[in-house]
Amino acid sequence: MKKTLFLIASISLLIIGCKKDNPQLGNPPTLAEASFTYSVSSTSANVLNLTATSQNYQCLWDFGNGVKAQGATAVASYPYAGTYTIKLTVFNKGGSRSTTQDVVIAQTDLSLLNNPIFTKLTGGATGPGFKTWVIDSTQTGHMGVGPDPESALGTVPEWWAAGPLDKAGAGLYNDKYIFTLNGFKFDMITNGDVYVHNSLSASFPGSFQNLGDFTAPYGDQLDKTWLLTEGTSPTITVSNGSFLGFYTGVLTYRILDLTDSTMQLQYGHHAGGLKWYLKLKTE
Repeated sequence: MKKTLFLIASISLLIIGCKKDNPQLGNPPTLAEASFTYSVSSTSANVLNLTATSQNYQCLWDFGNGVKAQGATAVASYPYAGTYTIKLTVFNKGGSRSTTQDVVIAQTDLSLLNNPIFTKLTGGATGPGFKTWVIDSTQTGHMGVGPDPESALGTVPEWWAAGPLDKAGAGLYNDKYIFTLNGFKFDMITNGDVYVHNSLSASFPGSFQNLGDFTAPYGDQLDKTWLLTEGTSPTITVSNGSFLGFYTGVLTYRILDLTDSTMQLQYGHHAGGLKWYLKLKTE
């Protein structure tokens, strides 16, 4: 009996000794910690200098004008008069918190639209103000895939790259993507169908297997928006319901190269593990 009690006590002590509290990540930022201030730039009344109150947190800005940025400080340009909502989201190990402020821009200043990405993507404020892009189907690698994270080879579709017209008849080559500068409007013209990854076919009623993945009935997505996130690796994000090229469940595309008539993009996969590639050209 004494041995039994000793054994039970020993096991209890062992359990107590091995028990550890769940790691504490801490509390998410407070509203005060997610606050920010802004001031008008000395160069233009349409340019604002933004400063996060908490300089040591990861900061993501949405300027409310079709542009996002990261960092404790940022500069936001507003070419068009109007009221804009600036949103700052700050992150720590415990979570995130967002705050917003409305700003009023009194006058239009189209000179601020001389962003080189805006100009190449849309033709610019002094040009047509919009461009139509299509898949560059005759170019090798107009669609491709590689690993995520990238290997030492870098941003190339090292696992597979489509040859010229490899996906003819899949519903990919007749799609058009119209980027408009005014209001950052985005139109996706599908001509009735799109090409989607096989793992996502159930989300598209009426889809059918075609050339390794699925062709799906899908209507035009009009009056959507696009958003540029600037930085060393600028990205374009299109609004929900629209997308570019072969659909893999994501809406953000990294710009690898952009000229007045060609564009190369890299984007992810809804389940991770893959990087997809697109080559487009102006219509």
